[in-house]
Amino acid sequence: MTETLNTKKSVHERLADRLDELLAELGYELVHFEVQTHRQKILRLFIDRVEPNGKPIGIEDCVNVTHALDIPLENLPEMEQTFRGQYELEVSSPGLTRPLRKDSDYNRFSGQEVRIHVFRPLTQEEIENPDYLKKNPKQKNFLGKLKGLQGDKVQLELIQDKNAGGAVMIPLPLISKANLEPDLNKIGDGEQGSKKRSRRS
Repeated sequence: MTETLNTKKSVHERLADRLDELLAELGYELVHFEVQTHRQKILRLFIDRVEPNGKPIGIEDCVNVTHALDIPLENLPEMEQTFRGQYELEVSSPGLTRPLRKDSDYNRFSGQEVRIHVFRPLTQEEIENPDYLKKNPKQKNFLGKLKGLQGDKVQLELIQDKNAGGAVMIPLPLISKANLEPDLNKIGDGEQGSKKRSRRS
């Protein structure tokens, strides 16, 4: 049954699953990955720690992961199907505007400022704050302090409009993009990365 379900996944979905497994063994998680196949062939990984310890991903983490994945990636059929030859591996931190892609991210980063974009304006039933909705009926971008998940909704304490603030609820399926808002105190830590050319020929 598992094999049947797996065959229905795209090559990139299967690659993401394998990358998740390989990174988890190293104590990291895959935040996002990009595949570039025009001109230069690049697999670009953005990683974070499985267990947050307050220390941002640094160049040493990226270098270690790059070396640790070198041989395992060579043996993945999904890599051959994607690149069909030589490629370059790049491993980077998710940066100060780390995207929130997993449901668990909304609890993990509770208490931090985030910016959330939705596909369409929310209804009164969805947002659960009629006073705010009356003053901002067509809003699709929200900035606030993350308060975690409640069921299938993200709770956000608004900070951009003190006169019509409070908290709003944002349904997960309607979120088109969500990112951490940069902490000005951390500007200068920068985004760290490492790259290595594959031996595949």
